[in-house]
This record gives sequence, C-alpha cells and structure tokens, in this order.
Amino acid sequence: MVTVWAESPEEARNFIQNVYGRADLPPISEIRVAKRSPNSRGNNYLGGQYYVATNDDYVDVTDEVVEAPIRVKELVQWCTCDIMLSIDDEPVCVIEDTTHIVRMNVFQRAPRIIKAAQLGVHAIILQGTYGLDLRLGGDNWAVYRYMLPFQKANKIHGNTLVCPVLYLPDEHSQDQAEQRVSEILYSIFNAPKRVKEIKIETEKELDDIIHNGFNGYIAPQIPSIEVLDNEVIVKIGAKPDKPSWKTKGSGQMDPYIGMIAAAKYAYCYNEFGDRTRDLIVEFTFLPEGFFYFDGWEKSTSLYKRLAFEIADEVRFLG
Repeated sequence: MVTVWAESPEEARNFIQNVYGRADLPPISEIRVAKRSPNSRGNNYLGGQYYVATNDDYVDVTDEVVEAPIRVKELVQWCTCDIMLSIDDEPVCVIEDTTHIVRMNVFQRAPRIIKAAQLGVHAIILQGTYGLDLRLGGDNWAVYRYMLPFQKANKIHGNTLVCPVLYLPDEHSQDQAEQRVSEILYSIFNAPKRVKEIKIETEKELDDIIHNGFNGYIAPQIPSIEVLDNEVIVKIGAKPDKPSWKTKGSGQMDPYIGMIAAAKYAYCYNEFGDRTRDLIVEFTFLPEGFFYFDGWEKSTSLYKRLAFEIADEVRFLG
C-alpha cells in the first residue's frame, strides 16, 4: 500500500487523476499534504508536520496533523517535491510536475530533485514547455540549461533514476507524457531491471542534448556562473539596501538557490560523475555578517541556509 505525500491537495488531485490511475499501480492507502492549498505559506513540513487528507479523488484536508517518517523528512530539507510516494515509511519515488519553464528562474526546482537523488530515491520530472516559444534560440537555451544538472545527477548517483519527461504545450503531448510517467512508476514498483534500462535510456537522451543541443541549440555560459579550472563561482548580485530583506522571508534569494544547486551538479563534476571542482558562492555587494543570514545554521528557512549547505565556501565581498 502506498502513501502519497503531496505539497498541496491540488497537487495530489492532479497526480491521482492524471497519472496514477493510468497503470496497474499499488493501491493508495493514505494521502498526506504539506500545505492546505497551493497558496499556503509556511514550512512546517520541514519538521515533518503533514495534514491528513481524505483518501479519495476529492483529497479534502482535515485538521488532523501527523508526523512524517524520518526518511520523508530528509527528502524535503531542500524543499518538498510536488509528490512523494512511500511504502512502509520508505520513499520510493518523487515526482515534480510543472507545466511551465520560467527562463529567469530555470533552476528553481533543481534542489529538491538533487536531494532525492542524493538519498537514493528515484525522481521523475514531468515538465511542460508552456510559456516558451521553441522557435526562439533563447527559449531552447532555457531547456538545455534545465537539463544540465539532471544529466550529471544520473552519472553521480549511479543506482538512482533522475528522469525528465518533457512535453510540448498541447494536450496530446501532455497526455503522452503523463502516460510515460505512469509507465515509469509501474517499473519502479514492479520491474527493477526495467528501471535500470530506463536509466540507461535517459542518460543517452540527456547526453545527446548536452553534446548536441536541445533542438540543436547549445546554451552559452550564464554570466553569473564562472567555471575555472579548480572551482566554480556563482556570483550573486543582490543589493543590501532592498526592503525585501526585511519584508519577505525569501529576502532577495528566491532566484539564486536553484542556480547554486544546479551549478554544483552541472559544473563541479566531470562527464563520469567525478567531483573535479569546488563550488564558491560570492555575494558581490553584501558585507560579511549581513543580518539576513544570522543564525542560518539553525534556521528553517531554505533561503537562509541552502547557499551554505550546498557550496564549499561562501564569500561576502561588499
């Protein structure tokens, strides 16, 4: 019996209706949600707090709160995926499901997928291309960059599948992609040898994109990521005088957390998955001891701690 751990009830409904029912998968015994709605704020799920939801297509959220098992809590420390599936408290797979790729924040979801791979949990990324115009080189570059950390993740974590499933912005392509995800889930639950084959196929597809381009487009280096012989420097240009450092929980860090994680995987490992470079995060304008990061070690805020947890060194140059 499978437990569904969802970011929100809407994510659970979409997954059950669009993906899970397409194949002969194990019955769902429980549904738990991190947030009451997609617009809910808060990160109590980091401590393992989940709401009990009704185990049906409605996924109505109750007031009952339960604590997630330790392995599920470990999975969400770099933000929760849309869907996590577990059997007997052991995570089996995570699914990230999004219809759009945003060029200005293309790496936004990378940390949660990377965390799953680090923990040996298979990850599927059901990724639409709504919002992109693939007749434009820059939008093809966005998809190319999006694939970079996932290509390396498959090589670094040899027994774990990290599988992007892309679809074009039309209903037929989306339907085929959802069917594909369902088939991959069937293999994860029932056919481990087939999962190994899917991983090999995925690696070949991603290698082809990285070596030959997405639709023939190889993205140039992002100016804020400098790749040197022995280190990779992610340069963060956030200014210290912005009011959002005090008024928003994310401060000015929202676009950068994903880029830091993606840069580590994309550029700090070679084509065989061996570590070859250190990752440095440089805050160009922030001074040493900048107040926003005070006590980051004990903070539950992802925006305050992830730069320090992911990078080998953090520098303040302001």
